[in-house]
Amino acid sequence: MSRHLRKPLLVGTLPVLVAVGGWLTNVLTSGWDPWLFGGLVAIVAVTVVLTVAADRPATDPQLTVAPTPEPPPEPVPGPPAVWLDVPPRGLHFTGRGDLLAALDRQPIGSHTATVLVPHALHGLGGVGKTQLAIEYAHRHQSSFDLVAWIPAEQQALLRSSFQRIAAAMGIADPDSSDRTVARVRDGLRRGVPFRRWLIVFDNAESPAALRRYVPEAAPPASTGRVIITSRDRTWSSYAEAVEVEVLSRAESVALVHRRNPGVIERDAVRLAEQLGDLPLALEQASAWLDASGTRVGDYLRILADRTTDLLGANQATDYPMSVAATWGVTLDRLSGTDPVAVRLLELAAFFGPEPVDRRLFAFGADDDLPPETRDLLADPLRLDQALASIGRLSLARFDAERGTVQLHRLVRTTVRARAGEERQELLRTSAQVLLAAADASVPDWADPATWPVHAMVTPHLRFTGCLAGPGHRIRQLVLHHLGYLEFRGDLHSSRQFAEEAWGLWTESLGPGHEDTLTVAVVLANAARSLGDTRYAKQLLEEILGRARRRLGNAHRTTLYAANSYGASLRIAGVYRGAYQIDLRTLEDSRRTFGPSSAETMRNVNNLVVNLRMLGRFAEALTRDRENLAREEELVGARGPDYVVIRLNCAIDLYHLGRYRDCLRMLDDDAAAAEAQIGPTHIFVLLTMRTQVAALTAQGDSEAAIPLARRALTRCRDDRGDHHPLTLAMAMTAANALRERHPAEALALSRDTLAAHREIDGDGHPATIAALINTAATERHTGDHRSAAAHDDEAVPAAARVLGADHWVSLCAVAGQGVDRHVAGDRPSAVRLLRQAHERAAAVQGPEHPFTLGYAVNLLHAAGRSADAGDLRALRAATRDRLTRTGDTLLLRKLRRREWAECPVELPPY
Repeated sequence: MSRHLRKPLLVGTLPVLVAVGGWLTNVLTSGWDPWLFGGLVAIVAVTVVLTVAADRPATDPQLTVAPTPEPPPEPVPGPPAVWLDVPPRGLHFTGRGDLLAALDRQPIGSHTATVLVPHALHGLGGVGKTQLAIEYAHRHQSSFDLVAWIPAEQQALLRSSFQRIAAAMGIADPDSSDRTVARVRDGLRRGVPFRRWLIVFDNAESPAALRRYVPEAAPPASTGRVIITSRDRTWSSYAEAVEVEVLSRAESVALVHRRNPGVIERDAVRLAEQLGDLPLALEQASAWLDASGTRVGDYLRILADRTTDLLGANQATDYPMSVAATWGVTLDRLSGTDPVAVRLLELAAFFGPEPVDRRLFAFGADDDLPPETRDLLADPLRLDQALASIGRLSLARFDAERGTVQLHRLVRTTVRARAGEERQELLRTSAQVLLAAADASVPDWADPATWPVHAMVTPHLRFTGCLAGPGHRIRQLVLHHLGYLEFRGDLHSSRQFAEEAWGLWTESLGPGHEDTLTVAVVLANAARSLGDTRYAKQLLEEILGRARRRLGNAHRTTLYAANSYGASLRIAGVYRGAYQIDLRTLEDSRRTFGPSSAETMRNVNNLVVNLRMLGRFAEALTRDRENLAREEELVGARGPDYVVIRLNCAIDLYHLGRYRDCLRMLDDDAAAAEAQIGPTHIFVLLTMRTQVAALTAQGDSEAAIPLARRALTRCRDDRGDHHPLTLAMAMTAANALRERHPAEALALSRDTLAAHREIDGDGHPATIAALINTAATERHTGDHRSAAAHDDEAVPAAARVLGADHWVSLCAVAGQGVDRHVAGDRPSAVRLLRQAHERAAAVQGPEHPFTLGYAVNLLHAAGRSADAGDLRALRAATRDRLTRTGDTLLLRKLRRREWAECPVELPPY
């Protein structure tokens, strides 16, 4: 049955029933009445005819092309749990049924993404790739639990979008955009917490630039889909390509009729032919016809005149001249009807191609803005009217929910080209000042509450020319924004922008300018945080020397560079050099900023880190307690800095051998810190590592081992196998496993040692510590030859890098002494162990657990001779000290004549 008959038959059922009922009633009560029967039949016939006529679609007697496609169905009810940044649906979207069907044919959960690329004849855009993806997302929203739209042209926006997705998934990591991307991709692959998902990457660059971001589904755990829109046709080699051509002629005519139903078919065909069926041009022309009431013939004549002007001006374009002329016709009309709207459109064109947040216009009263722009933005009501005028002519896309306005890149290019050089400079300056004013309204970029304002700036930082640093205020904007990106964990964008700005500022301001030197330090910090430590150290050496020569030792920028250079030296294992740099920086900072300034306190903290690396833990604890008291006085015991300082105090206590006090402090803070800053925050992981080390030192393997496994898993999952924190945690876990699971401990130790050799080099303190710890595990498993080789390598390296009296060097000597005893060289063993014990008593104190451990080993190596002379007194003193301190582990080893191993747990730098 035809669908056009179903509805009238249903609608006509009621009058038929009424008529039959009336006739039967008449027959039963009054007999046959032919006039009544005829009237009832007529009512039914008229009802059916009118219903069929109303239901039948209207047709044009002049139709010369295929029938107009039906309008798209209404959005399916039941939105997904997360609907993230998807643009609003196009009100006049028409046709494209074949392309939507092609998207549907790609199985959900496939490992291959679907990419929408332009046909070879229409490579620059305007064919409707983005609108097609938007329509697909809206039509199929009920099929997914998560739908996310990602602007993919800029790396900074890609990473920002992944942060937003991570927040929706409950797995955000504010410290690292790389880890955030990895977490999101892993969560999507596993289908946790969203099994059905759709991710759209809009306007992607090359496959190489995007590949590391594209997630893959893993059915049946997850059934996801990826759609990519791109002008780069090389995507066809990497994904399932759907070529998006211009509209069919029938679709073009339908698009014109959606806004202009009065246009006859013949004129719609002429307009479509003249504009090459390009959707963007047809949409814009249709809006112009709708707003102006002009007939198609008149519009085509205006378009022809405008095309002639373009040809006469030799304006290059990758589209037919008639298409390029379309925007010129519309802008000419807008100039006559609403010049304020034209000025606003021009201003918007000098931002980036991504959506412009309307809140930026609220900073229009800034004194640095040109008077024309201040006047334009001064009246919010007039601004709304101008935006409405722009919208009526389809010159921009508005998102009311997000409060943004966006120009298609073709419209943007046309508007910019119409302005002369002088006006272009004025508009560019206006865009820069608005961004700077937004930045100045939230100066504390470290405060997450200010990040939404900074996020408005990111898409436009490069496109407005801010990175060129045309003035001091704009350069400050750039430096502030780099700080924001660093705090957001987007180190890649921070490094990329800093590198670009450094090159531009070096050329325009000179290599010794204060701002040039500052942005170079930002670049070095980002590179170091990304693992490029050698480049960072070399760059900082150059920058610090230049800053001291040009600006002086006490200048703010010089101190900033010196502070960063000290950190690079620490990471390189040059502890004594870092201490000297930081000590000098602290003295200069006190003279420049005062003893209680934030800058000075930052330098104090750096100096304390150096004290730990040098083994001066008692001094470090004194400084940390002073800092803790100052923090409690200033902000109380709730801020994140307070948690960090308490962790530093606990680390000091561990290295002083006060394991119970260390654990007591950490047990009080661990749960609160994890709840406050998350289970994978660096300070939570450092807390877990310190707890494992202290529990192991106390002999509590039952508590240490599960905590070690959990912490190592978190580090690996969150930071990867070769991150410095992961390697440190791996060695701490190996030390915890040594007694109960020696084979597992040995494999873990050797793997970690190999990683340190490859990443840090043989002379780095972390590699030396790994040598000593691996040798201890090898002795425990009976591989004494390997243990002796590793200790023999560690002893001279530690003395050279750290000094002969450093606690790590003494651990190496003590291990070497045990090796000598196992090899049958008792005199050498006693000599080495006596040396380690005596130096440790002087450096670490006679009651430090390491000093007592060396004493236990010395007495074990001496054998029967330990019952005579000074060793007899040492045995009695050691037993008394172990009993007094309650060190049951070492006391048991002393009684059983077992070797005491002293694990090397380097403090974090």
